[in-house]
Amino acid sequence: MWGSRRATSGRRARAGWVLAAALALTGAACASIEPGVESGRVERTPTATPTASAAATATPEPTPYDGDLAMMRIPALGVEAPIEAIGLLEEINELDVPSPRNVGWYYIYDKPGFGTNSLYSAHKDWYPDILGPFNRLTDLEDGDLVIVVMDDGREYVYEVFFQERYEAGAVPMGDLIRPHEAEDPELRRPAHEEWAILITCGGDFISAEEGGPGDYLHRDVVIARLIETRTGESVRTAGSGN
Repeated sequence: MWGSRRATSGRRARAGWVLAAALALTGAACASIEPGVESGRVERTPTATPTASAAATATPEPTPYDGDLAMMRIPALGVEAPIEAIGLLEEINELDVPSPRNVGWYYIYDKPGFGTNSLYSAHKDWYPDILGPFNRLTDLEDGDLVIVVMDDGREYVYEVFFQERYEAGAVPMGDLIRPHEAEDPELRRPAHEEWAILITCGGDFISAEEGGPGDYLHRDVVIARLIETRTGESVRTAGSGN
């Protein structure tokens, strides 16, 4: 779904699953994997254990802003991409995916600034020659920033603290969407934190034909916690490089 080189009608998850599970388990432009993988985790990037530091205890505004999401900036990767709202295509009962150069925000979950989790996906690449916004998502390190810009110019600034690669079909989407109920302690979000979840395809790639489109067999997940909300003058003084 997120970032495969396939450019076919198979890029959306099939209907019939609960939405949260569908986002985790399928398809779009990524191939499913064979069953029987116990843990699903195939690669671990060392991550910092979440702490209740002063930065980490940043909270959203008392009255969350209910405007539109405009852009995502990831300074460490040089990413500045438009955000489009995507969700369920009711006429065909399938999950949508973002355009190749956009970041998709799943409006079926919360917006940034509401004190919970917001979920984003983007392509890694797109056949034949487009590099997606999340092409280098795995290069992100603890402390790197993810900035969601709203239509009024305010910025929600998140700090990366978690990076994980999962086998396709093994992403714990339920834990990511409902982190207060997470079985994995690393995914159990403290009550005072807000997270942004970034997902794309990655890992092993199987080409349908020599030099042609194909499927990624893994999913890369990055989580960042809200550390600052910039509005008005604070946005202007922060500058575009932050």
